Amino acid sequence: MAELDIHEVQQAVAEARAKWRVQAPPAGAARHPLGWNPAPGALVQAALQRTALLVRAPVAPGSAEGLGSSQAPLLGGPPRPPSFDWRSRKVIGPVTDQRWCGSCVSFATVGLVSAMAAIELGVQPPDLSEADQHFCSSHGAGCGGWNNHDALDQIRQRGVVGEADFPYMSAFDTPPVTTDPNDPNALWVAHCRGVADRPGKIWKITAFAAFSGDARKDYLAKVGPLVCGFQVYEDFDSYGGGLYTHVTGALRGGHAVLVIGYDDNAGCWICRNSWGSGFGGPADPDGTGAGFFRIGYGQCGIDNEPMYGATGVIPPSPSGWRGWWPVGNGQAAPNGAVFGVSRGPDQLDIFVPGAHGETNTAAWQPDFTSWHGWWQVQGGVAAPGSAVTAVSRSRDKLDIFTLGTDHRIYTAAWEPGFTGWHGWWPVLDLRGAPGSSVFGVSRSADKLDIFAVGADQGIYSAAWEPGFAGWHGWWRIQGGAAAPNSSVTAVSRSADKLDIFAVGTDHKVYTAAWEPGLGWRGWWPVLGGVAAPGSSVFATVRAPDHLDIFCVGTDRGVYTAAWEPGFTAWHGWWRIGTLRAMPGTSVHAVSRGLNKLDIFAVGEDGTICTAAWEPGLGWRGWWPILNGRSAPGSMVSAVVRAPDHLDVFAVGTDHKVWTAAWQP
Repeated sequence: MAELDIHEVQQAVAEARAKWRVQAPPAGAARHPLGWNPAPGALVQAALQRTALLVRAPVAPGSAEGLGSSQAPLLGGPPRPPSFDWRSRKVIGPVTDQRWCGSCVSFATVGLVSAMAAIELGVQPPDLSEADQHFCSSHGAGCGGWNNHDALDQIRQRGVVGEADFPYMSAFDTPPVTTDPNDPNALWVAHCRGVADRPGKIWKITAFAAFSGDARKDYLAKVGPLVCGFQVYEDFDSYGGGLYTHVTGALRGGHAVLVIGYDDNAGCWICRNSWGSGFGGPADPDGTGAGFFRIGYGQCGIDNEPMYGATGVIPPSPSGWRGWWPVGNGQAAPNGAVFGVSRGPDQLDIFVPGAHGETNTAAWQPDFTSWHGWWQVQGGVAAPGSAVTAVSRSRDKLDIFTLGTDHRIYTAAWEPGFTGWHGWWPVLDLRGAPGSSVFGVSRSADKLDIFAVGADQGIYSAAWEPGFAGWHGWWRIQGGAAAPNSSVTAVSRSADKLDIFAVGTDHKVYTAAWEPGLGWRGWWPVLGGVAAPGSSVFATVRAPDHLDIFCVGTDRGVYTAAWEPGFTAWHGWWRIGTLRAMPGTSVHAVSRGLNKLDIFAVGEDGTICTAAWEPGLGWRGWWPILNGRSAPGSMVSAVVRAPDHLDVFAVGTDHKVWTAAWQP
């Protein structure tokens, strides 16, 4: 196809009174290939239906609005400004160049994920690999076209590595110095190159959706950039800055770009191209040139297909995670969960019901060459759906608890002077609710308090200390009642102070507190929090008298609330990122050091993920922990065996017990 004469373009722009400047392409330069195809209509409709999931804001801090309750739509907030450009927030990465390959869709979608990482995670825009996205995904190793929907879905499913892991130019056979895309003998040949340890290097997104009409501008002003496709005509190759409108020339094909803003006063979208920083001429005060351009609303079919946005960026796992290692050949019960305890610095003991409910334990310490076990704690058989939980009431002393097959509550104990485990002893005569577990806490050395959901769904407590002839209780905590298939959990926020948490029969989150001289007080609802069926609330103490609790909401998002002495009430609920938890699982939390929080959850696809908080940084994550996958309905748990040393445990899809570890 013969190129337009530059003088013809200049004349057409003048006659149309168009507001863009004409720049002659470099002499002999080939035109960039295109490569955008509209997405199939059914896919676009599905993406439009997901839009509602992406336009809801988190509950404001201090709000009394509950988990899973209707939240204020983000796009229904304050009026959008008349113009907006994400470059003003320094979240748009440098202009890139697809060169002579039709990979524009990958450049646009990878650019979108980079910008959203900067927005959501507060990091510099990461430089991500267009080669990994275009040539190693379902698209395949070639320079043909693609659509925005499938490209974003690939980032959601398989992720994309960094540019340093797979540089764009390294994908090609040595290309000719000069190239004519119209010459079949001079086309570039692309390849997928393998990336070592790829699962630990990928960036992913949680969700993407499509936006049309004014929702596109609202989204741009309040959430992030978008990707779009439009038709390129020959005159676009002569664009030299300003507001582009088509004036002359034949249609060349479809092209995808990153939409970074809009300007209602000028009537245009603001876009970043992928044809290098020379596109559009030098940078101009109007924000065009140097790879950026403006294009009028409705021009070249740019408004024909909804624009796509993405949220919930998941960065690579933080450096330091190692694993997953199987813990011996131990097999866990269906829907089982592994719970552990550190009975001394760098000593770990874990417990899990086996395939037939038998109680199994394994141990690790630095002088072991590997995990030791599995040993069966003789006589202990857990009811289906019940866990074996553990407490270390003082150095090198262990107490474990479970709900037996007769639904009585049993305990066993171990300490160095014992020849083995002692027990199982029934704890008085309480019958526990099916599908619940017993949780305990040591509120000071050698003092134990345990909590259970009774057969009547009431909340009960029993206690033991050395001066007692045996266990005392069960005392019912007035007002407390738990939802089916949930448990009551407990922490000691400082010496001789107890706080317990449960999901009520109305699925609201409740708490009660105890300290000497006051007895039990509560049952108080924590704000308006509403939890998902089959989930429990877990808490941690990150500093004396500082409580943080975590729950899966009815929308399966992960939420947190906090309390400390200066608060007049609980603060929260705040949603943590955009992770959606697997149904029937709970969030586990630990504090690995003063004012440091780490939480663990199983995503809806089975991925084992973590997020972290410390002052001044806020919540960061969710990061997948290497390539860990959990069995359906099983939760992941964690133990701090020494300051800043984390060990996590999960039941894998093969129902074996797996572990991973982190340290700075």
